[in-house]
Amino acid sequence: MTVEANVNRGRLATTVEVSRTGAEVLIVDNLATASLVNPEREAVQWAQSQMKRISSTGNEETIVVLGVASAFHIRALRTLLLESRADFKGNFVAIDTCPRSVAFAKARVPGVIFTRADISGTIDDFIASADISPWILQAFTLLKHKPTFSRTGESLRQLESWIVGRTPAAFLAHLKQRPEIAAGLNPARTRKVAETPLVSIRDLGKMWDISSELKTDRRLFRVLEELVR
Repeated sequence: MTVEANVNRGRLATTVEVSRTGAEVLIVDNLATASLVNPEREAVQWAQSQMKRISSTGNEETIVVLGVASAFHIRALRTLLLESRADFKGNFVAIDTCPRSVAFAKARVPGVIFTRADISGTIDDFIASADISPWILQAFTLLKHKPTFSRTGESLRQLESWIVGRTPAAFLAHLKQRPEIAAGLNPARTRKVAETPLVSIRDLGKMWDISSELKTDRRLFRVLEELVR
């Protein structure tokens, strides 16, 4: 049953429908952003699949979920995390390019920093924005909500590349914000590496801590060795 209709600023036609369990599900461009049968069960299944990834997350590390949809999965993940780790004090961020999803989620899920990412500007502006800069240059764990990726196409893939710095432009934009890394790199070799998306700035940041050597793919360390020559 459709209970609401609207068109957001991104010109995506949106409605809200009631699932079989009675929960409201956001519909964007005629695509349901969660199961219309049992969105809560679907969300818990996704959240459980992510718990292994965040089991070793630092107590004060930011967890970033890429893809907001109707936010059932975000609520489920946060609930499981806090139940399993009462000492977790990090921020919980959910980010999307769809303003309607972000607005829908903000009204329904407390305790989460919901952010609508604007990818119409430059990568430098994105990194420096008030919603992004507090966590993007710090330690964070990025989780992709693949059902949302399958519906939204290129916008979230572009957003992901900006967050991890995997494209050439994003790599160099991040590097400008990390002078402690940039100062130790060979500029000419850095430009060559940035021309091909072989390694993200996040990979490089992890490699910069030599204590992580035994936990990191040796191929990435060979890249680092070339960069500092």
